Amino acid sequence: MMMNRWFRLGAVASVIWAIAAAVHVHSKNLEQAKHAADLAYNVCVYGQEVRHNNDRSSCMAERDKSMAIWMESDTKEAIFVALAPVPIAWLTVFISAYVIRAQIAGFRAVLPWKSLSSRKKGYVVLCATYCLLLAGLATLWVGNLYVESKVPVGMSTFLDVNQYGDNVYVSGTWTRTDLTDDSISYPLQTSKIECHRDTNRCTEAVASVSGSTLMSDLVSYDIRSWSRDSIVMERDYECSTELFTIDLNTKSVSGAGHRTNQETTGCRTGISDKSTWTYQLVKGFDVYWALRSKARPLPVRMIDALFGN
Repeated sequence: MMMNRWFRLGAVASVIWAIAAAVHVHSKNLEQAKHAADLAYNVCVYGQEVRHNNDRSSCMAERDKSMAIWMESDTKEAIFVALAPVPIAWLTVFISAYVIRAQIAGFRAVLPWKSLSSRKKGYVVLCATYCLLLAGLATLWVGNLYVESKVPVGMSTFLDVNQYGDNVYVSGTWTRTDLTDDSISYPLQTSKIECHRDTNRCTEAVASVSGSTLMSDLVSYDIRSWSRDSIVMERDYECSTELFTIDLNTKSVSGAGHRTNQETTGCRTGISDKSTWTYQLVKGFDVYWALRSKARPLPVRMIDALFGN
């Protein structure tokens, strides 16, 4: 009677899980699809505006295409997440109950190993292997939660340098190339730079993450030179000067800085710091993945190593 009651409770819990998991996955996929579709539309509109084209029909088609791509596997994913954990949960509960019984009555009473048949011994070994695998997956899951708390957001896989007439648009993530064991203050960072020849200025929009805080900034640069091959832009601080080069041929962006006004009291306080430094604009995903790999705790590294990661 007690077993029937627990069985009914398990069946109800399984049905509730399946429905809730399917709804959650569908809602999450729909939200991500809408975000990606809106981003695709905005990028398309931005390109149309640069080319002075007011036709938005192609952008609407691009948004619908992006939406369809993101939702293509929605049904399969929802079904998998809803149903796949159910037999695993049942097996886990069954094995856990068996282990508890063994703890109460004693393993030798519940599992008389010497008197078990080969088939039952194989079954016990299979259950033990399953428990070890489950413990490893739990460790991996908890470890990944810790990593995500340290590296909470991903970044773009693209480094873009595009030129439209007398306007240049750049996007990527800054890294310090003169440091070996460190990076910029907020390595989870992405920048978008716009250079307009008619105003002789470059403007950079910066978004960075510090812990759980999102920060933004707007930086303005003077253009020192603009040729067919490159743009050199400059920014002066109170105690330093930085120069950045946008190479229009190799589609790369680099920078270098050095200290200035070191004879003044305010600038002399940092005299022990580096006198020169260098930057490189790279794909944000490379920075994200390096930070994520570095943040992994030892058990996660060991498990990942088994799979060649």
